[in-house]
Amino acid sequence: MLGQTTLLAEGLWFVQGEMPENVDDAPDWCNVVIYRSADRLYLIDSSGGTAMRDSIEGVLREVGPVRAATLVNTHAHLDHICNNDLILQVQAADRHHYMGRGGTTAATLDAPRYFAAQFDQMDTYADPFTSYPVNRGTYRLAGWLRDGLGLVVGRRRVLGWLFGLQFKKFRPVRDSRPTMEALDEAALRPLDLAGRSWPGWSLGEGEVLLLQARAHCDHDVLVYLPEHRLLCMGDVTFPIFPTWADSDRNRILACLRLALAMTRSGEVSVLADGHGGRCYRGRAEIEPLLESILADHESFERVLTETLAQTDGLTPAEVYARFCDRVEEPVVGRYRALEFPRTPVSLQNVIVTTLLQLGYDARGPRRHKRFYRTSSSSI
Repeated sequence: MLGQTTLLAEGLWFVQGEMPENVDDAPDWCNVVIYRSADRLYLIDSSGGTAMRDSIEGVLREVGPVRAATLVNTHAHLDHICNNDLILQVQAADRHHYMGRGGTTAATLDAPRYFAAQFDQMDTYADPFTSYPVNRGTYRLAGWLRDGLGLVVGRRRVLGWLFGLQFKKFRPVRDSRPTMEALDEAALRPLDLAGRSWPGWSLGEGEVLLLQARAHCDHDVLVYLPEHRLLCMGDVTFPIFPTWADSDRNRILACLRLALAMTRSGEVSVLADGHGGRCYRGRAEIEPLLESILADHESFERVLTETLAQTDGLTPAEVYARFCDRVEEPVVGRYRALEFPRTPVSLQNVIVTTLLQLGYDARGPRRHKRFYRTSSSSI
């Protein structure tokens, strides 16, 4: 239930977000973790909306005064930052608010502008407004407005207006920009995790480790609490990926494999992701989750490569249609059940991003490009 608070251990709280049945109708608020270590408090993401805000404030009242308080945003997407001003409500003499450098820029924090750029980049290959399997009339109208008004004022500006209307449901946005500090101002150092060296940062006296991910987007981080062996993965566990143009397939896979290795070695016993309906506890819950995400993505890529091996030079819409026809593949049903409007991302757009990152060559006119195998394609 949205805003439900669970005490995981003494000084450790999980506040449940929500992925609605239709993201056109309601925001997809993320989960939040709150951690007190001695006289230091850590808030990991702030989500948004009244229910989440009330629950976080309730925990902050229970915690009371602390010497230092730190807010860490795993990344800057709206569903993770709308209650950031709560860091100013913590009774603390010393406050910090960290995020990867790319997330602290105006270009990223201005969500309409950010997603206008993402969609304009996707528009190179296929019209993203034609990729949504529902509400086709609404998105066709949006495409007409983009193209018609775009001739006068510019396509990106119109896209920004359209996304501004869509993102009204996230208001109020209290992202607390003045308190933000770019993590990258401090030097990265190698962290020893499951026998692997991973770049990141240490907070306090090492009670919180921030792992550079740059996976779901170009600035996200994972958060690890050694005391409780808890790993906050943000949206790296989003089951359909790479989601956006600035997502990195290789780094997502590397983060998932790191989390799996840490789980198997006993270094992770609690996993909190961005949008799961609960915390995952113990190897019996965490390992199958991570294994299934990895296995499904492997199957997804296999089906895509088999499709293009059979017929080279397909459009994204044609690849999507052939993917959907592979009903004998379990991943097809699972991915179709997860795509828009159940989650913000269109599966056809994920196909475009995946094929590009696998090394396929896109040729043809704008919005009508076809994908071809090359010597560098990862097949």
